[in-house]
Amino acid sequence: MVKLRIQSGGSERELPLSSLRLTTSLKTAGTLEWETPVRDFLPENGSRVELLSEETAVFAGFVFSVEQTGELVRAVCYDQLKYLLCRDTRQFTNRRADQILREIAAERELTLGEVQQASAVIPVWLSENQTLLSMILGAADEEFKSSGRRFCLYDKAGALTFKEPSDADTGLMLSGENLLTGFSRTKSIEETCTRFKLLQEDGRSGFRRVLEAENAEERRKWGVLQYFERVDHSWNEAQLRERLAALQQSMGGEQQRFSVEGTADFRFLAGRGAACAADGEKQSCLIEESQISGEDGVYTMTLRLTAGGNDAAALR
Repeated sequence: MVKLRIQSGGSERELPLSSLRLTTSLKTAGTLEWETPVRDFLPENGSRVELLSEETAVFAGFVFSVEQTGELVRAVCYDQLKYLLCRDTRQFTNRRADQILREIAAERELTLGEVQQASAVIPVWLSENQTLLSMILGAADEEFKSSGRRFCLYDKAGALTFKEPSDADTGLMLSGENLLTGFSRTKSIEETCTRFKLLQEDGRSGFRRVLEAENAEERRKWGVLQYFERVDHSWNEAQLRERLAALQQSMGGEQQRFSVEGTADFRFLAGRGAACAADGEKQSCLIEESQISGEDGVYTMTLRLTAGGNDAAALR
């Protein structure tokens, strides 16, 4: 059973829903759009909203738009990631991705949940005229390139969560036997690299060093697809070789992405890991995008997933 709980004007109410659409993505704020036949209660903008499935909160956010018609009240709500879509210019020195998240969240007075510690210390992270979300995701991408660890940022029912995805996030297999009614798979090398080149230099001292690596078998099959990066001059050779190894692992090979449709389960939201056996072969996947929608208590979901990676997927 799905419920909507809203706090507005000093009171709290549960509203019946005529329809809802819950959209989550790894690239932007989560959105909840809903309609209710209750017309004697008009929520104010900024009101806190919770969506519950089987008495468990699956979304928490705030009203940003309200519309009243002759028959219905409609509202659009966003989760905390909405407050990270503002632009700014910031520089961070010797910070990990999780530390950058904590600093920004504290400044913007956002609530944090589970925040796992990243590995890579970024010497200088300068972001000019970028959204705060882009700054954090960019730092997480630096972690991915340095260690091969993929961190996802999402709002877990009112608490910003930063962690590596796992099949245990959902605890349920996606298959034709339970949830799925539609399935497609795409294999691509559009974002694959077969050769990796790092340049390190210091203009003041004249120091210059180039390190290269390649995935020879993939180069023979797909040609020279080069990744190039200028890295900080303070890194030692061991750090450079670690980065090359992580790049080879994370940016080599084919990418597999899935689009699936099925009966809604509110555990399947963006940023979570999920096991998928839609084509008979079990794979660990990462949910990139999720949309759950429906009317009068009947809901369906559409998911976009990517396969492979930690225990779940490596998203690029």
